[in-house]
Amino acid sequence: MSTTLHTPEVGTVPPVHRHLTTALWVVVGVLAAALVALGAWVIVDRYTGPEYDAAATIDDVTTAWSAGDLDAIRSLYAGDAVLVTAWGATVSGMDELVANVLTAKSLSFTVERIAPVTTEGDYATTFVRYRTGGGEKGTLVSVFQFQDGQILRHWDFEPGATVTVPGENYTGTFRPPYPPIPVE
Repeated sequence: MSTTLHTPEVGTVPPVHRHLTTALWVVVGVLAAALVALGAWVIVDRYTGPEYDAAATIDDVTTAWSAGDLDAIRSLYAGDAVLVTAWGATVSGMDELVANVLTAKSLSFTVERIAPVTTEGDYATTFVRYRTGGGEKGTLVSVFQFQDGQILRHWDFEPGATVTVPGENYTGTFRPPYPPIPVE
């Protein structure tokens, strides 16, 4: 009985090596795609307008709301700012805004940015997550309009929820108290 050894022809890749080569290219492709996605996140999130950094300002606002930091709120929002909450309330001016921050603080309300910030002119948009001490939580789409580096308008929307009468027929899960706590 004789055994014949077959050697691959010169210039061919054995089948096992062919699979390894394909797997290697798949891994390289996935890593390249991940790197491109990370780069896009950084570019969008690091965009700076002419006088402000939208992502940093929004992070400062979420920190101020979470801490109930009235001084920070006063510096981040314009004096005539308008906030339209996801729960249907329209808050106009600094006194009403401060009252709402106090209400949020009494509920142990916290908020954090969970997505990159996108900008167009003086507008910026992102997703935020909120929680309260009572266990309510949700995700909001927040839209900001800036003027001279401060927030002039701020709109929050809760995906899937509707409001036609503020504080009355909101269909979401969280119902903050109305009216807000008065400023002392």
